[in-house]
Order: sequence, then C-alpha cells, then structure tokens
Amino acid sequence: MNIMIAAGYAAPKSGNFIASILALGRRLRESGDRVVFVFPEEREWIRWLREEKFAVEILSKSSKVGAKEADQLLMLLKLIKKYQINLIHSHFGLFHHTLVFHRNKLENIKIIIHDHMGFGLSPNMAIQYFNLAAYSLLYRMKNINVIAVMEKKKKAYILLKNKWFVPNGLSLERYIHRSMGREECRKELGLKNSDKCVFLLGWDLKRKGLDIALKAVKKCREVDDNICFGMIGVGTTPTDYVKKFIQYETGIDPSEPWIHFFDSYEDMFAVYRAIDVYLMSSRHEGFPYALLESISQEVPVVVSDIPSTNWARLYNNSYFYPTEDVDACADTILRALSNGWKKTNSAEIVDRYGIDQWCDKVIEIYRTIK
Repeated sequence: MNIMIAAGYAAPKSGNFIASILALGRRLRESGDRVVFVFPEEREWIRWLREEKFAVEILSKSSKVGAKEADQLLMLLKLIKKYQINLIHSHFGLFHHTLVFHRNKLENIKIIIHDHMGFGLSPNMAIQYFNLAAYSLLYRMKNINVIAVMEKKKKAYILLKNKWFVPNGLSLERYIHRSMGREECRKELGLKNSDKCVFLLGWDLKRKGLDIALKAVKKCREVDDNICFGMIGVGTTPTDYVKKFIQYETGIDPSEPWIHFFDSYEDMFAVYRAIDVYLMSSRHEGFPYALLESISQEVPVVVSDIPSTNWARLYNNSYFYPTEDVDACADTILRALSNGWKKTNSAEIVDRYGIDQWCDKVIEIYRTIK
C-alpha cells in the first residue's frame, strides 16, 4: 500500500505522537509499504522523519486548515497523484472536511479518521452523543473508518460499523542525543534542592484543570511551603489570557514565586524524572500520552477519577481523587509526596501500552480495510 499519514500537528516538540507515527512508518516500510507524512507547518522535529528517509510534505499557506475548500482539495489530489495513495490516515483534523465532503473525488482510497479526543466540556452529554451519532451516520455513508483512543468514544459512533478502539502506545524515543539526569534537569528548570515540584502538562487550561491544580497546591503549601507548582504548555511568560484565567478561576496571583512556567522540552522523560509528582487534574481526556510517559519513569502520579484514566490504576504508585474536588486533590498530593518514589510495576504498564502493540493494532486495521 501507499499510505498518507496526515496530521494537523504543529507542536514545537515532537512528543510521543511523532515518535509513534515514525515507529509505524518504519514497520510499514519493512513490510514493503510506502509512507508519506503530511503536516501543516515546518517544525524542527520534521528533520527526524527526513533523516530516516521518509517523504514529508508541508501544506502551502493556501491549503492549510481553514483555507478555501478548493485549494485544500487541489493540494490533497496533487499529493494523492504524486504518491499514488491507497489509504489516508488523518490525525488531529487534517483534511477532515475535504475527506468527508469531497469523498466522491477520492475514488477507492481508504480513509481512516483517528479520533484522539475525549468528550468535550459541555455538561450536556446527550448532545455530545447525538453529534457523534450524526457523524457516525455521515462516516458510514461516506465509507470512512474511525479509530478512537477512548473506548466510550468509539461506542458513541453508534451507527458506524468500521470503528476500532486503539489506546495510545508509548514510544521511549525522542529527537534527542542524550537524556538529562534528574539533578541536571532540575537545575535547568530552576528548581532548588528543597523544592517539591508538582507538575502539570497542558494547553487547554479548563480541560486540563489548571484551576484545580493551583488551588490544590496552594492548600498543600499550608502544610509544607517547599511544595511548588510547575507546568509546561503556556510558555515561560504566560499571556494575558492565561493570567486572567488564573486570577479569575483561582484568585491566585500568577506571579507567585512558587508557580513555575517551564519552557517546552523535547526531553520530556528527563522532566518527569526531575519533578516530584505528576498531576493530572483533567476534567476530560482521550488517552493521555503524558500520564503514560510519567509512569514509564516511575513518577508518583495523582490523577482525577475520569473514565479515560482508569487504566492507570494498575500502576502501583498512582493516587486517584474525585474529579473537581480540590480538597481531595490536595490531600492526595500530600500522600503521594509522603510516599515518594519507590520501585513500581511501570515495566508492566509500558509493556501493555508499548509502541509495538500500537503499531500491530493499526497495521491490522490497515490490512482489514484493504
């Protein structure tokens, strides 16, 4: 097969997603398949794919997400012709509208939409289920397949036959030459020896529960003022929007010295080893890469009790609290800090959700719809 892996992914660092599709590309190439990657923007990590001799295409300004339909369709058709594409695997919405509403122009090409998201923040789940049912009917009519990273989301595509649940897989590769040790990374992050850093990773502030995290850590500091908060996702200098969100939602001054905003890191495994507790205070998730990454480094994790994180209960250094409960979150953080680092069963989790298993499942789906 000639496969296009198209992803609306333009993060500054490669993360687990790029490592995952690179592993998939290698496996496919070994089987004699041809792979081309398509992204909306040029990024440093794209060199990684090119260094491994994969074809990579960057969308022109006229054909990016939000561009005129005709321009995006023209770009897609050119790429299909250039690489003689048989199957398109779309991630993070790239080409989504074109794939669905111009399906008749794509002839016999197989299409997979990869749904990486959990449910939205709307409290009206009935509307969310209705919308997914409508999409499932549309996809069925257009002969489009779906992979969901969340089992409940897969089931919500109720009228679609060709759908699969595939949890994210963990790759331990990143586009780095060497991973920093704990002390080296703590120094680079600006953490003191006495600091007990509770760390959150996230860009969507409300979905990731930044307000819950900050209020919980503030409560923890009433017990131990060495406890601090760190996060990656909003830059080292938060925008006015981030500052206003923190002030309005928590009443906390975002310039407090115990709050640290770290720069993005390619070497995220070193960051996890450098902090003291990984906090996932999310209100909703799909299947969180970051939780899997932190567990792989044997970090104590404090996790909101939502359906998409229940798999992490298998990890013996995980601590769950009721979602939205700030007091319970604070108590759970203190318990995790008190118990600290210990020998864990992280190898079991990594094995269960390893990248090889993920590749096996995706390739099996490719062969099934072929």
